Amino acid sequence: MSIWLTAVSSSFPISTSMPSGHGEERLLSREFLTLAAATMLYFVGMGASNPLMPKFVVEELGGTEATAGLVMGSFAVAALFTRVGFGRLGDRRGARRLLVIGCVTSTLGLLLLLVADTVPLAIASRLFMGTAQAASMTGSTVLAIDLAPESRRGEAASYILVAFHLGLGFGPVIGEAILNASSYDTVWLVLAALALVGAAVSMLLPHRPGDLGGPPSRWIHPSGLAPGVVAAFGVVGFVTFSTFVPLYGPEIGLQRIGFVFTVASLSIAAVRIVFASAPDRFGPVRTGSTALGLSAFGSVIVAMWSVPAGVFVAAAVLAGGMALQTPSLIPVVVEGIAPGERSSAMATFTMLMDVSIALTAPLIGLIVSGVGYRTAFLTSGATSLIALAVLGGRLAPRWRMLTEQRSASK
Repeated sequence: MSIWLTAVSSSFPISTSMPSGHGEERLLSREFLTLAAATMLYFVGMGASNPLMPKFVVEELGGTEATAGLVMGSFAVAALFTRVGFGRLGDRRGARRLLVIGCVTSTLGLLLLLVADTVPLAIASRLFMGTAQAASMTGSTVLAIDLAPESRRGEAASYILVAFHLGLGFGPVIGEAILNASSYDTVWLVLAALALVGAAVSMLLPHRPGDLGGPPSRWIHPSGLAPGVVAAFGVVGFVTFSTFVPLYGPEIGLQRIGFVFTVASLSIAAVRIVFASAPDRFGPVRTGSTALGLSAFGSVIVAMWSVPAGVFVAAAVLAGGMALQTPSLIPVVVEGIAPGERSSAMATFTMLMDVSIALTAPLIGLIVSGVGYRTAFLTSGATSLIALAVLGGRLAPRWRMLTEQRSASK
């Protein structure tokens, strides 16, 4: 099954620098809302295609469950191997270009399914989609940071991640409704059209290319490494829960697993909206520590409270931790670096999460097979404590130094 985790620039003045009626710099400008709309259009297509692809492979292409897993897994491979390249491209050509490339590449991948009559063609489609995700997610998060006032970057990250999850949440409903009313071909055409509209909307965003004559940015940006390590360990609990609760649920009498993911999605959206300003108000270190504490606590709940109610409570707690974690770390990634390096730094940060997501399922699966679910969930919770140690030992001193430098320069 798909794991949703999982996930800004111009040649004229941007209205985000204008003060609001509350004495703060404005965040929800026309440009920012345009970015949110373009992002959501892209993620609707991805959200709709994820649950339909396994059925398409089995029902239309004659594949097996194992074949469907291979097709779905190719997405992550493409995202992992293209993300840092898109980071360098964004530094030189601007983050808006990445979002446009992602939407157009997604359109091509979906249109390829219209002629897909073999599994290799389905894999090719997913490779396109994975490439599109790497470009779009990097572009949209960097654009959100570029469009946000410096003091509200954590809030900007929270809101743009809400757009991700709204697209991922509404997508499956839209896709299934179209399939029930028509056919797979109609689904792919509609989703391709939505992605293309997303590309058109992206073109309305301000564009600030980097230094085209300067040296290329680094493949691995050091600013993204430590936050990426924290995120990589911090995401393990939620990935473990998302991957194995469909198998664990029936063992404890929980049959309708879909509602668990509904609770998780609603929790993520609610926390990111209600506590959007927490990273800016309380600082990324304190908010990130709270997020990792929630992730560890949620893993303990699902491990020790082996009844359906425990799973639902764990879903809400783990989702709350995930909702706060990424917006807390993004400001640390971009603080103190030039705007022309933000794409590569963000790509490095998210690439480490890709690696973690790719490794978590097989490694935790070995623990499940060997000693059972309880130990597996407790192990995933322990990784959040490792992330907390890295956050306190590496990121906290760095953040204090960067904020002191910023204060001294004013």
